[in-house]
Amino acid sequence: MIELSTTTALELSPGQAITFDSIPLKTGCAECTRTGTGSVKLRANGVYVVTFSGNIGATAATTAAQLSIQLGGITIPESTMISTTAAAGDLNNVSTTIPIRNCCCDYDRITVVNTGTSTVNVGKGAVLYVRRVS
Repeated sequence: MIELSTTTALELSPGQAITFDSIPLKTGCAECTRTGTGSVKLRANGVYVVTFSGNIGATAATTAAQLSIQLGGITIPESTMISTTAAAGDLNNVSTTIPIRNCCCDYDRITVVNTGTSTVNVGKGAVLYVRRVS
């Protein structure tokens, strides 16, 4: 299992991934990352549970902020998280948990990406958990 988090607020342009700068917990060797990057490498075949939670908002009022989990650069549609705030600078909590199967090392990198059309503010303390379950 690996847990990544952010210790500072981020501003993500469309298409940009969250950069995690802290690894509070790492056990085993099925997942790995390099501090300061936005991806987790799945090192073993099997099923993983991926969970993301964070406070997000758009840079303009009533504009939707959108993040999604990507596997190998491909958006997983059911992971998309959308938040619309009443005022610029407001943040709302979003989260998702999804299972992912890794096989043949084709799509073996997990990222959390701004898949919307507007800039997204991500509050400090956003967290990504990846855990191999079988």
